[in-house]
Amino acid sequence: MFVDFVLIAGMSLLFLLAVFLLKSNTGFPKKLLSVFFINSIFFLLYYYGYLHKSHIVGGIAILFGSGAGFLLGPFLLFYIRSLIWPRQKVLSALKLHLIPFAIYWLLVSLPIALSLGAGLLRSYHEQYVLVADYVNLLENIYFFSYTLVTLRWVARIKKAQEEVYASIDAQNIEWISYLTIGLMIIILLDSAFSVYELFYPMIPWNLGTIIAFALILLYCYLGYKGMFQANILLPSFLLAEPNFQKIQVKSTIEDPHHKPVRQLDIFTPQEIIALEKRLYEILETKKPYLNDALSLSELAAELNITDKKLSELLNQHLNTNFYNLINEYRVQAVKEKLQTNEGGKFTLLSIAYDCGFQSKASFNRVFKQKTGMSPSKYRQLKISS
Repeated sequence: MFVDFVLIAGMSLLFLLAVFLLKSNTGFPKKLLSVFFINSIFFLLYYYGYLHKSHIVGGIAILFGSGAGFLLGPFLLFYIRSLIWPRQKVLSALKLHLIPFAIYWLLVSLPIALSLGAGLLRSYHEQYVLVADYVNLLENIYFFSYTLVTLRWVARIKKAQEEVYASIDAQNIEWISYLTIGLMIIILLDSAFSVYELFYPMIPWNLGTIIAFALILLYCYLGYKGMFQANILLPSFLLAEPNFQKIQVKSTIEDPHHKPVRQLDIFTPQEIIALEKRLYEILETKKPYLNDALSLSELAAELNITDKKLSELLNQHLNTNFYNLINEYRVQAVKEKLQTNEGGKFTLLSIAYDCGFQSKASFNRVFKQKTGMSPSKYRQLKISS
């Protein structure tokens, strides 16, 4: 009864999440995310059919829910890419990555579903059972490789965000890291079960039920956050940077005298020093960091240079990035307010908002990172001194 309840409740919740994503006009990434929930509904339906010995239910579930690794691996990667890439570019690339799933569906899902649901191709089914665990391991390896690539993309995007935004709470993609790591753990667990079944006697109850429960917990805890994930606007040159560097390294190897061309190479050392001075003057006089939505392009416009030039100035000449630079000024502004008599009249959160922070969480995190202590502890020390 308990297993039935969890499976039915899980399928119902996933169904509601999928309907919400499909019905809401919230963009293409949400449609990609809905595939996770839809596929998982049939994945859970298979175990429901297994528990109740229903071949028809099992056949339907396999037809639409089998081969999840071949399907969800590409969808996971291209979901994260869809947050920054245009829809057409995502679709054209995704189709190629789904070829293994199409092959699996034709050779495995369709014939096994016909065998269970309509009693056809039973001999084919019997032969497949002999190699099912090996196929499952291959599927898991395929899926796991996509989770690794997805984590690399998340890291690249997070790094690029810090080059462009001083406040990234509204576009925080940390939950995707947790979702991906959770899927990696489930893949490893499922692979361990497959290896066990290759060498040891079958256990009376289906080990896959544990995987089903783990998926329900993972999607319930993290999956809903995807409903509120905003698209991420990033300059293309930031995400293309690794490829650009590889090209430059190759050129340098071929020609040792070749010097990579950067945006600020057209500036003399004196002009770069003047640009740095102008940047600090703007930050100290106009205080653009008090704007909680300040972006790299807005600050570059104040300097009358491109965002690419400003990014290079920060990275190559000031050894920092936009996120760190702006938040250093914001933390300093908070500290200055707390050191005055007026600072004691206001709450820490109101001071944080006045100094450009967007939320309490980001304020506490950044302040502690820059000073080594929480804002409240810093205030207490100033009061006691």
